[in-house]
Amino acid sequence: MTVAQGRPPLHSIDATMAAAGGLFLLADLRTQGPGPWAEVPHRHDFVELAWLSAGSGRHVIDFQEHTAEPGDLFIVAAGQMHHWERGEVETDGALVLFRPELLLGRGGPGEWAPLSGKWHPDPASAARIDSLLAQLDVEQRQRAPGHELAIRSLLTALLVLCGRYVSSGTVADGLAAQFERLARESRGTLRTVAECARELSVTPGHLSEVVSTATGRPPGEILREAVVYEAQRLLARSDFSCAQIARELGFDDASYFSRFFRREVGMTPSRFRDLQRDHISAA
Repeated sequence: MTVAQGRPPLHSIDATMAAAGGLFLLADLRTQGPGPWAEVPHRHDFVELAWLSAGSGRHVIDFQEHTAEPGDLFIVAAGQMHHWERGEVETDGALVLFRPELLLGRGGPGEWAPLSGKWHPDPASAARIDSLLAQLDVEQRQRAPGHELAIRSLLTALLVLCGRYVSSGTVADGLAAQFERLARESRGTLRTVAECARELSVTPGHLSEVVSTATGRPPGEILREAVVYEAQRLLARSDFSCAQIARELGFDDASYFSRFFRREVGMTPSRFRDLQRDHISAA
């Protein structure tokens, strides 16, 4: 396992993770977090934990807005779209990045990787987070023998702690977590529950039962939500026509895509695009 080191320039955190072959990076939130580039909706192939020690603003994760203030901890799952909206006070704190495969081996509970959401820890939990981050920082900087295992263990402890409190309907057993990860990694391409069941080597009925029990939501709803999020991203941040977006998402018919979007969002794709551009212009 290669662990990325240091604090790279503001714009290059994805490139740094890739160039180093890194599975893990502990960095500074002030330089790597809600800077100018982070105000544009984007996503990564790694999990992101942001631990705020100062600042204000908002953190938007998959179009869900969260206020941001000191003492907040945010978790963004791999593949989720997010961006920051800065407040009057500059944000500072710690940023933890890791790829889900880091925890998919011995000693690492991969089911914690899909966590996402916001948590404002109590003082005792906050002290535990600070302690774990301090130990992670030492292991990352010193790279003593066995530091890879130490990082995996400390990160696992941090995620287990977060998993007790952070809730967005994504904490589930192994199969449900695999399904949700599959839905996110599909990048919004229209898929059926049966297709996902085949890929996960289970029956559609069993997949539906497990996912519904674990998340409180039917798997079809989760798949549709993934398509909606990607459609919203493309409408807000690209010049693609509705027909092009429909093809990109696996719809054979642009009119069917428009009906699908209106049913799920409550407005036409063109209306959604106009509202997003009005919002950007006013910002």
